[in-house]
Amino acid sequence: MKLLTPFLCLAFFALPCPGQRTPADTKMVSDDGWQLNAKWLPPCQNKPVLLFLHSQKNNLTEWKKWFPRAEKYCFGYLALDLRGHGLSTVMPDGSTSTFKSFSVSGLDNEYNKMIRDVDSALVFISSAGYSMDRIIPVGSWIGANLAVKAAAINKELPMAVAIYPSMNINDVLIVNPLRAYGKRPILLISSSKYEKKYKEFQLLNDIAKFSCGRENVFSLVEETVDGPDDFSNRSIDSVLGWTENPRIPDIVNFDPLTAISSSTVTIQESTQTVTGEKNEE
Repeated sequence: MKLLTPFLCLAFFALPCPGQRTPADTKMVSDDGWQLNAKWLPPCQNKPVLLFLHSQKNNLTEWKKWFPRAEKYCFGYLALDLRGHGLSTVMPDGSTSTFKSFSVSGLDNEYNKMIRDVDSALVFISSAGYSMDRIIPVGSWIGANLAVKAAAINKELPMAVAIYPSMNINDVLIVNPLRAYGKRPILLISSSKYEKKYKEFQLLNDIAKFSCGRENVFSLVEETVDGPDDFSNRSIDSVLGWTENPRIPDIVNFDPLTAISSSTVTIQESTQTVTGEKNEE
């Protein structure tokens, strides 16, 4: 497979946001009754709102390195504690539970029901006066699968960013959402240090190109990234820049992050399950 197009050369030319904004803790309720915790910062000017969706066994603090970068460049964000994670532990009946009690199998398990948490977040942002075409879901691991799924359902969302997407995480599948995603930009980010996961990522990249259009798919590989908290400030700025100008960057000499290019293939939905553990190897 040929490695192309260094990622960090995607310069971010946005001007810093004037003044200081303060993010606020907020609460919302999913349509099935889970009480959800989130951190909210409205955008300034005409900037987008990033919807941060964390990985399994984690919480919204996974994005803490991203918050000041988004704030600096005027982006808004809503970082959500998905049900059973972080401070989102109050169930519909008022009792508490965490992901440790969730089944990792079944298409109606709590992990699949997390799409309702995402829907609640979208309603919250929309109710604050920001249209869907300004909201960009950005997810990690299971959050990546949910980001793609949310964008497949809500066609008004302009694009999605998926860090470590997988075919099957606790029965939250991604292949069919990719097929239904449509002709919009999508950024897929992974690492080559786990051979099995990297091969799976290549397949997802091919499926995305087949379904979304080769010109809309941006697939980036970084050697050391396991999740959002591994990104450097410059890498984060590059992702933010991509959301405002989704294009293939020019080639430069350094390449700590690279884009991949491979032929289009068609596969069936995987039945292999990645459980709550993020690293398989």
